[in-house]
This record gives sequence, C-alpha cells and structure tokens, in this order.
Amino acid sequence: MYVAFASRLPFGAVDQIGPHNFKNYLRKKAIASGKYGKDEIAKVVEEMHAAAMKFLFEVKEFETRTGLTIKTEYPPNEGSFANISAADLTLIMLEHLFRQYNGKYDLRELIDVFYLGSVISHKTDENAVHAFAKVIALRARMNRAHAFVEDMACSSGLKSIGLAYDQIALHGADFAIGGGIEKMSGVPDRLVRFGLTNPFDGHLMAGLADETATMFGLTREELDDYAFESRQRALLWQGKHRFIAPVRVSDSLTVLRDEEVDAHQMSRKLFSKLPTYPVSEAADAEKCKMITAGNSAAYADGGGLVVLASRDGLKKLGVPPLGKVLAYAGATGSDPKSFILKPEEAIGKALMMAGLKWNDIGHFEVNAAFAAGNVLLMKFHKIARDRMNKHGDAIAHGHAIGGTGGSLTIKSIDISLTDEVKYHVVSLCHAVDSSSAMLFENPNV
Repeated sequence: MYVAFASRLPFGAVDQIGPHNFKNYLRKKAIASGKYGKDEIAKVVEEMHAAAMKFLFEVKEFETRTGLTIKTEYPPNEGSFANISAADLTLIMLEHLFRQYNGKYDLRELIDVFYLGSVISHKTDENAVHAFAKVIALRARMNRAHAFVEDMACSSGLKSIGLAYDQIALHGADFAIGGGIEKMSGVPDRLVRFGLTNPFDGHLMAGLADETATMFGLTREELDDYAFESRQRALLWQGKHRFIAPVRVSDSLTVLRDEEVDAHQMSRKLFSKLPTYPVSEAADAEKCKMITAGNSAAYADGGGLVVLASRDGLKKLGVPPLGKVLAYAGATGSDPKSFILKPEEAIGKALMMAGLKWNDIGHFEVNAAFAAGNVLLMKFHKIARDRMNKHGDAIAHGHAIGGTGGSLTIKSIDISLTDEVKYHVVSLCHAVDSSSAMLFENPNV
C-alpha cells in the first residue's frame, strides 16, 4: 500500500512551568506587565514567589489538619499553540491533506478509517474528550470513517499508521488516515512529567537512559557532539521542509517553522556546561552521569497525518505515491532501562519481514528522546551520521509524544523524495521497554 498525501504541523516550542522554573515564569510575567522598572523586577519576582510558596504551604497544612484534598496547580505550560485545541490542530492538518487532492472525488467521503495517536490531548481536550477521534472525523466531514485513538506513549502516532496499514492490507479498506497529535502546552506540567517516569521505581526516563549509556561505555562528549550536530542540521533545514500545514495563531502570527530550532540554539561550549538531570524527582536524588537538557528532547506541540491508499485506491485517485509501506513491526521487553535500545529490535524485525538488510537502508529517522539511543544504534550497525536523522531530531525539533511518530514519518518521506533514497525507516522507542518501526520504499527511485 501507498502513502498518497502527507501533512504535519510545525513543531511548537513549549515552555514548561513547574517548580523548577516558576521564578522564570514570574519574571516574564512581571516584565510583560510593563508595571515595573528594570531595577524593581528582581524584588517583585521574589515577593511573588514567596507569596506563592506560602500559599502552597498553607494548603498542605490545611490538608494535613482536615484530611481534605485541594487541587493546586502551577500555571499551564506555555507555547504558541496553547490556546488552540488539539482537535482544531488536527483539523488544520486534515484540511491541508484534503487540499492536496484536486480530483473528481470528495476525498473526505472516501476515508474508511481514521486512527489518531495521542497520549495527553485526548484526555485534556475538553471539547472532544468523548470519542476524541470520532468527533474530529465528523467535524472534518469524514462521515463514514471508523475512528479511534491509539494511546501508546511515544509510538502512538506511528502505531496508528501501522493500524491504518493493517486495515488496508488485511481488512479491505481502500483509504485510511493515520498519524498523531499532541499538545504539550496549555496543560499542567505534572501531566507531562508523569509520562517521563518509570512506574515501577519512580526513576525518570533520563535516569534510565543514563544507566544504559553508562553500561555501554558512552561518554558525555559523544552525546553532546551528536546533540549539537542535530541542532545545527535542523537549523540548516529550516524553511526547506515540505508538507507543512501553516498554523495561524493570530492576525500577526502564522507558524511555518519548527519553533524549537530557532528558539534554543546554543554553542557547543554551552552544551558542556549544562547540568545533568536528576535520576528521579526525589529531593535528594543523585544526578545522571551524562544526560542533560541539551542532549535530550524538549517538549513540543506537534503532529502529522498521512493518507494511505491501496493499489486500487491510488489508481482511483490518479495521483503519484509519496511512498510505499513495506512492513510494520514492534518490539517489547521487561527491562525499563532498555527502552532506548528497543528500536534496534523493531527495525530488525521490519527488515526481516521485507527481506532487507541494515545496509540497504538509505535513511533512518529514529526519534532521539535521548541522544544515547541514536548514538548506540549508529555504533551497533555502523550507520553514518548522514543516514541517521539527517536534518535533526527531537533534540532539535522537540518531542510531541503522541504526535511525533506521524511527524517523523512525513519528515522521512520528505527526505527520501528530496535525496532519492530508495528504502527508509521510521522508529520510536517508548516506555516501558518497547518500540515501533515502519519500513518504507520510495517508488519513484
């Protein structure tokens, strides 16, 4: 089966607002208010922070005395897309998909299934929390599309494409839309952080990645080198990528570029000075040996969708294919700290299903939640840097959790068409100790 059309959102940068940077948030708000002079800002921030901490202390004291629970939150994470619902962002991509077809049919009415990956958005988008995917399908006038949400951590978007693939390959569908959406802004930071914690021991994903990196003898310098180059490559690619659905935020702002790439460029020297993450969120937690914010993915808003078509469906539309799906595979295990290693197994399975070898693959698009996973995969299979996330990865663009698998699929298709790559692979690791992979062929080569 074939990829007929593709659309992805530009990755929206997200500013986390939690205990770790609440003072920075207060400082920005104080400056933006225009009420205070330059010399007053520091004092005002300290006063606001002290008042907030006093309030939190009083709430905890009240809870202890009465046995009641009061829900208190830091302000929601901020970003350009914070005031646009995840459902509306998905509709922007769908409209962008439908505009790509100018034939005699109404493409909306041809879609048999609509599978959407999401981890946070389908639980927090109050306007579509009931039957999230189906509500979106009906709003998009895909009236005959069977629709549901796939919630499988970072692999959600790619898994949804895999399930859409199954509907065409095994169940007689001619047209299916698969992909993912995630809005990390506009929600409490604690909801995002829950997804980065091992439920068995409370260790952060960063701590698990650090343990595996240490076990294989990686160094901080190797990870920082990879991450810094990822950011440089992404910056060079800005404005050249295709299949972007512009997001009109306001009369004065339409987002067309991956915001994180432009917002947080830093020097290689700064990389070496960034502090390592804690292993857990405990107050006395030890620090990672080499995992930092610089060599890890940042949160982002984003998503991507593809229209898959059977051979007959593609012929009916009369459009050239963007790619051909050869195989989809998953891998899973029982050791949480091995999650960054799992793409190797999932990719290996997909290659075996298609009768291909690692050296046959012209490009690998593997989500870099942490640089350690990609560095190890390159070492294990002697993959040159130009074949691994050629134009940057989640470290540079940001990670939209449930939406990233769809975005990476479209990015990989874009690279395969531009560079005339015959075989390419998309893979994402996800908690706990699992991964997904999809193998594509460029039928135009």
